[in-house]
Amino acid sequence: MKKIWMIFSTILLCTALMGCGTKEDKDTSSNKPIEENTDETANDKVNLELADKASEKIAELEEVESATVILTDNNAYVGVVLNKKADGTEIKEGSEELDELYAEIRKELSMTNANVKNVYISINPEFVTRIQDYGKKIEEGKPVEGLFEEFSETVKRIFPDAK
Repeated sequence: MKKIWMIFSTILLCTALMGCGTKEDKDTSSNKPIEENTDETANDKVNLELADKASEKIAELEEVESATVILTDNNAYVGVVLNKKADGTEIKEGSEELDELYAEIRKELSMTNANVKNVYISINPEFVTRIQDYGKKIEEGKPVEGLFEEFSETVKRIFPDAK
């Protein structure tokens, strides 16, 4: 009887231990790489439009010689060439006078393009030259896809906080 009891105990112990050795559980909290889907900026859309009417309205301002406005969905990018003041001096970057001009430009844009939420304005000669070039290409009907990447890179460089 002692022998049967010993065999029964051994089988019971082996069965109990086999339950502890089950198939490995897939731990979902392990350190697995997470794939991120980042949308860099809102200007990464393939919709570029030249806003001639807005450009003309802005160019009518006394301080402005010429302006080029390109729209991307609800963003407006404005390159402005300024006139010299009556005394022959130029409006300086960071001046109160320039801030007032930018406010006036934003006002003109809101009147001609109601869906524009973000306005980015620059008097930077490099940006102005590039935006004028993009404007000409859009006007000529060149493919926007190839142009868009170049435009997007320029915007990111000049306006790093662009949405």
